[in-house]
Amino acid sequence: MFARRHSLLVSISVVALAACGGDGDADRTADMAMSECVPVQEGQHYVVQNGLFVPTGPPPVEIIERVVEAPRSWDEQLEDSFADLGFPWLGLNVRDEVATLTGLAPDSEAKERAFAAGEQAILGDETGAAQVSLVVDGISVEGGEEGVGTALAELDERPSLQACQSAFTQTMNGRFVEFETASDVISSVSARLLDAVTGVAILCKDYNVEIGGHTDARGSDALNLDLSTRRATAVRDYLLSKGVPSDGLTAVGYGESRPLVEGASAEAYARNRRTEFTVSER
Repeated sequence: MFARRHSLLVSISVVALAACGGDGDADRTADMAMSECVPVQEGQHYVVQNGLFVPTGPPPVEIIERVVEAPRSWDEQLEDSFADLGFPWLGLNVRDEVATLTGLAPDSEAKERAFAAGEQAILGDETGAAQVSLVVDGISVEGGEEGVGTALAELDERPSLQACQSAFTQTMNGRFVEFETASDVISSVSARLLDAVTGVAILCKDYNVEIGGHTDARGSDALNLDLSTRRATAVRDYLLSKGVPSDGLTAVGYGESRPLVEGASAEAYARNRRTEFTVSER
């Protein structure tokens, strides 16, 4: 019975090997007679193939990958410091020149303290003060109101038209820009709402944004048209003062011509007296 020969490939690095010469045994077996004598050199790399040493060049070099952690940005480092200020739940989202403070506060008082501390930390940071022109309140209250800047914080750096429209709609949902009675003077209570709208407009500056002013049905058509136009213009002026580019930002007054609900109730008046933002392609 004869042994079946198999093709064998083995890699070997030679440190010191005498494959030829030396004290040979005169009584070598018949199998050894079948092999060939190949001189080998120290440091050379060989494979054994079909019983023969075949040189293949230097041994492969082991590649060691090093994972280098990227340095943390200024806003990431600042966000890490919020825990030391007593607000481990406070987050920070910075895009373009808009910084949005986010998180879920345990109560309204904690929210106000966190917003004040976060705003101070951002504007007190050398890089933050140079980069950020607007700090927006996106902090929600546990069991209470959602942060007015929540939709802004969810926008991508280059949002689609649909995402921009959704952000405006979500920001204004159930909220109204307040004015002094029969006036175009914006109430100070609407500052944070308009700051959130400003942030959306800055990130959506590649699109046209129409600011539509609407009134309720009380008063004459002419007076309501004039009032709604002046109020829409006042909102536009606010956005411009906060850094929104003027290109594509328009103000239009519709008076009482586009009511959301019919009727002469206080609820109908409140819903129809509103400011709307409509996004369109340039």
